[in-house]
Amino acid sequence: MKDFRTIATSILTMSLLTAQFSLAISKEMHALVRLETHSNAVARRDSNFVKMENFEIPLELVESKIALRTNPLFVASMIFEREGKKFVRWLINPEDTKWNIEVEKYLVENGISTKRDHHFVGYMTASRSYIAVDPKSGAEFSIKMSTDKTGGAWRDKKQTWEDAEQIKMMTDFVDQQLKLQPKLKNIILLDEPAVFGIKGIDQAMVLRSYENLTNSGKRYVPGFSIMHEKLGRDLAKANGSDDPATYWNEHYNKPLARALAEFFALTGMTYDSPHSQNFLVELDSKNRPTGKIVLRDFGDTFLSTEFFEAVNRKDILAVWEKTNLTREIVFASVGILHGNTPPSWIQLWANDTTKNNSYQKWGQDFFEAFNAELIEQTGVSMTSSPLSRMGEYMRKFYKINDTAGQEFINLVAQGKQRQHLMIKSCEHAFAI
Repeated sequence: MKDFRTIATSILTMSLLTAQFSLAISKEMHALVRLETHSNAVARRDSNFVKMENFEIPLELVESKIALRTNPLFVASMIFEREGKKFVRWLINPEDTKWNIEVEKYLVENGISTKRDHHFVGYMTASRSYIAVDPKSGAEFSIKMSTDKTGGAWRDKKQTWEDAEQIKMMTDFVDQQLKLQPKLKNIILLDEPAVFGIKGIDQAMVLRSYENLTNSGKRYVPGFSIMHEKLGRDLAKANGSDDPATYWNEHYNKPLARALAEFFALTGMTYDSPHSQNFLVELDSKNRPTGKIVLRDFGDTFLSTEFFEAVNRKDILAVWEKTNLTREIVFASVGILHGNTPPSWIQLWANDTTKNNSYQKWGQDFFEAFNAELIEQTGVSMTSSPLSRMGEYMRKFYKINDTAGQEFINLVAQGKQRQHLMIKSCEHAFAI
């Protein structure tokens, strides 16, 4: 196997093995920044840091919901005290030319200084989020704010307070579910433990934690970087494969299926936009896939009404978008290449399901792995529709209103829907 570090000319080498970093950012987070901005087939972006501007707003004027699990360094970076009064650092997206003016106007109307401080440095991602770094404490996290310019196809994206509240409610729910269920097998969940808002102008900031990545020696590679023409090929080759389509079918597509099956069994949620912006592949310290997929953006999900009723969370159903609530069936879909430029090693419209470079084959393999993992997790074989395709998305419907579906919901009501996974693990341990 060719040593990964000898591929000196590859984007991957530049992205993952850079040794010199600026202003306290960890090497793991800097690698993520490089991947987000350089190994992105839709729009290459700048990976250099910028000095982020922020307003200093009295805490009493800002809505804040901060979970107890939030890293204290994150809280100390966002909220500080001066002369006995607490303030929130309200960050301004460096690309925004519109929404920060609304904030400034709001401050003027309330007699608050509009002076802009520069506490943080920031690094672009592929979307509107920035990686914010506090040079004083070393705290680093993702922050999502309103902006009229992003790296993707959607230009004007206001971060509303209502959306931020939903995100916080859902991440708290996921955290609660984690405490009640067996240890995760296939997934790493990115927490969004703190949100801040200004109700009067309906704007918010959402803080996302990557603290399990920082100083771990591991790498999180965005799904769209895995599907990058050169990066995907180089990384597969570094792991001994000259066939990137076959390699990533095994190490991205199928693990993603298992991860999303486990996510559904755990939470009753399926992604409404399951494209490669929302998923990352975990690599170990030797740049080998660990088999785990990192999930982010829990707000972009369909909720199974029966599941949430079974766990007594009608409060979430009451505030969720009605179009994203399902009853009697569950939507499960995948769109690895949605919104992306296909690499030459994947045939997007080929219908030959015997070849690993056929996107249709990937869809078939995804749902075979999804079904198998759902049975592994729950012990229930749920009834599904035939595979259908719409553009780059492929999907199936799973029945909740038949015998197997009701068996699953009954397990959910008892908090035992993933106990089959634990039983299988114990059987394996005793067999050894």
